[in-house]
Amino acid sequence: MKEKNEKKAGGASFAEKLKKALNIEAVVRFMLNNKALILLLVLCIGLTIASPYFLTVRNLLNVLRQACGLAIMGIGFTLLLGSGSMDLSVGNLMALIGVSAALMDTRLNAHPIIIVLTCLLIGIAGLCFNTFLIQKFQLPGFILTLATGYIFTGIMWLISGGQSIAGIKDWMRFIGQGTLLGVPFQIYLMLLMAVLFTFLIRKTKFGRHALAMGGNENAARVCGINITKGKFLIATIMGACVTVAALVTTGRASSAQLSAGADTAMDTIAAVVIGGTPMNGGIANVPGTVIGCLLIQVISNGLNLLDVNSNWHTIAKGIIIVIAVILDVQGTKIIDRLRIKSQEKSK
Repeated sequence: MKEKNEKKAGGASFAEKLKKALNIEAVVRFMLNNKALILLLVLCIGLTIASPYFLTVRNLLNVLRQACGLAIMGIGFTLLLGSGSMDLSVGNLMALIGVSAALMDTRLNAHPIIIVLTCLLIGIAGLCFNTFLIQKFQLPGFILTLATGYIFTGIMWLISGGQSIAGIKDWMRFIGQGTLLGVPFQIYLMLLMAVLFTFLIRKTKFGRHALAMGGNENAARVCGINITKGKFLIATIMGACVTVAALVTTGRASSAQLSAGADTAMDTIAAVVIGGTPMNGGIANVPGTVIGCLLIQVISNGLNLLDVNSNWHTIAKGIIIVIAVILDVQGTKIIDRLRIKSQEKSK
């Protein structure tokens, strides 16, 4: 009899656990937190059915190569957005760095180390310039960086003479096209940066301070966090990420294209937000960003395989950005409503 009662109690306990696990609030929270992964899986299944070429090793490697430059940029942008900052000039700056690297490589025959260091200096200086103006004059980052983006683009056109720069040397092509043990080199770069930034954000004092600034800047200041110093450090890190992304993109194309950064900022924001980093900061999801970048590239790749007009690519990206922003803004509200309903029912 006692054993039966224990079994019933155990059964009831299991039933309660199952009910709790299948709670609508928990399911919705899981879907919102993993929206990029869910969309990616659904899209991959659909494209596998629609095209026999999608699930081939060659095509999947191609998708990964295309996603790497965006992911490297996105990983840095995850920290930037998580800290409560916004920068729309990163794509323009990336194109400027790519052209600068190609010019130094082809016309000045500069040493690769000199080129990389100079490009790092340009990237860091560009982002720190934005940060200085925002912090000094209390300007809205959204508008300010839109303006500085035009400045970076103008400089790029001046130094390039309005022409793409071809003829880059093998070392730069290796960054974007080379392989190591059969795996594209840029994938190693992306994975390395993803691991480093995940550790930086989750396990270090600097990462906690960055998210605290994004969550509530005034509260972070009261707690003794040096906001200005933190913003400049984040800008420095983001500048380095833009530089790496520029070298990868230039190497993959075997030339510096003037249009290389045209849609980069919007693609990056879409990937980061749909990956789980909110627009208002306080949270930074690096793995989600990588998945978001893969999602963006799978959409483009799938439309190419299905021979869809290229104009639809831009429309699809626009729709993704709209969905990402809606889910970002409404997701928390939906969870709060479900939590309130659940509490009312329990009463």
